[in-house]
Amino acid sequence: MQDVLSAPGKRALDRLAGQAEALFAFDFDGTLARIVQDRHAAVLTEPIRVALHALAVAAPTAVISGRALDDLRPRIEGISAHLIGNHGLEGLHMSERVMHQAHECCRAWLKTVSKDEQNLTRVGVIVEDKTYSLTFHYRQACSPQLAREAIFHTVSMLTPSPRLVLGKAVVNAIPSGNLHKGSAMLELMHQLKSSGALYVGDDDTDEDVFSLPDERIVTVRIGKKAATAAQWYLARQSQIGLLLEYLVLARRRLMPS
Repeated sequence: MQDVLSAPGKRALDRLAGQAEALFAFDFDGTLARIVQDRHAAVLTEPIRVALHALAVAAPTAVISGRALDDLRPRIEGISAHLIGNHGLEGLHMSERVMHQAHECCRAWLKTVSKDEQNLTRVGVIVEDKTYSLTFHYRQACSPQLAREAIFHTVSMLTPSPRLVLGKAVVNAIPSGNLHKGSAMLELMHQLKSSGALYVGDDDTDEDVFSLPDERIVTVRIGKKAATAAQWYLARQSQIGLLLEYLVLARRRLMPS
């Protein structure tokens, strides 16, 4: 794993920026926006907003998030990016049958969760209903260990069994199947006829993209980590602005109007 802002990393970015049909995709929380205690307070800083807007003008750009699309959309307002929410379930014109099944699955889960809500609340767990998936937040819990134990006790009772994706102080319960950030990335590339792509993310929910066996995709993880399938890393989330600015300049340099 090498720093994507190193000389070799910038050469890889230049190769991608020189492709007319390249796609540039990013996770939201922990990538474009820094992680905050209150998930409702997560926003793009003005420099990041300006740089992301400039990139979206210069090239196809996407935000692929675990947030529900209705939650994500106002945070990216004014930027002409493709938006995909709910870990790949929303934003790609999925069939009504698939969306209905995911919705019904979550309704059934919520009935089970409500029976155990007192135990979850007692240890500081907040359950977020995202219509097509559930997220158990425990960032504000006094004891993360007790919170995780309570969450796993609850999800063990969910029927049908969910696919669990762990994040930073969150546990995501997602309907089982082949829909995830990785499949969403490939579908968007197919729809846009992308010749290559960049994807930047920060935690385990992004490994579904990092682990794709597709040489067209350049993958970058926020923070250097041994146990990741990402090819490159960006040392800190605070450097995302530098990456965006480099991509904008490289695009202008290599794809003159």
